[in-house]
Amino acid sequence: MKILIVDDEPIAQEVIQKLAGKIPFLEIVGTCDDAFSALEMINSLQPDLIFLDIQMPGMTGVEMLRVVQRNSTQVIFTTAYPEYALEGFDLNVTDYLLKPIPFERFFQAVNKAHVWYLKNQQEINANDDLIRTDQEYIWVKEGKKHVQIRLLDVVIVRAMADYMEFIMPEGKVMVHATMSKLEKLLPAPAFIRVNRSTIVRQGAIRSIEDLHIETILPKLERIAIGPTYWESVKEYIKEMF
Repeated sequence: MKILIVDDEPIAQEVIQKLAGKIPFLEIVGTCDDAFSALEMINSLQPDLIFLDIQMPGMTGVEMLRVVQRNSTQVIFTTAYPEYALEGFDLNVTDYLLKPIPFERFFQAVNKAHVWYLKNQQEINANDDLIRTDQEYIWVKEGKKHVQIRLLDVVIVRAMADYMEFIMPEGKVMVHATMSKLEKLLPAPAFIRVNRSTIVRQGAIRSIEDLHIETILPKLERIAIGPTYWESVKEYIKEMF
């Protein structure tokens, strides 16, 4: 997690740096001593977590939180004034640490933020792998790479555990996605769900025999049509009978 430390006291900054240095999953990306600088650094550094002092000259931490665009950035207040705790939680901060901060309490707050961060990252990854569709192409994310797939090149899409495998004449692409999401994404009747784990492009079907599909890829094994899907398949390809 990338963290930003905002405190007008250099000693307080050093304390948080030392505490954070003991936790492997924390990476300090910046420190600053006033809210105005913090606003700029939040925009440029996009930290995952901010340790924010409340009493600062010019603009308090509370005032800063009322104007900043936080998105998914979490905030932990660090202050010597317990009377601000209630107001802090009204601003949806992750936790509230009173100075001097013992390591055990620091770790408890950070761990709470880390659990939320991991859950949020999983949701982001699940939603970002499929980026955009139009009439001819679908943009997908394979690892860190964005790949453009031409829909007319797709032969089948097959579920593989937590991933979906796009199979095309020129190769395969693995995407972190769900079957239900792809069903909505790939237009019917151009694409037909034929069993629990497989979607076939109708134009890639060479023949159907004994509830099995042969595609235009000769090396690809025949695909079984699930009994519960046969009636819907017949609706889409009725012009063939």
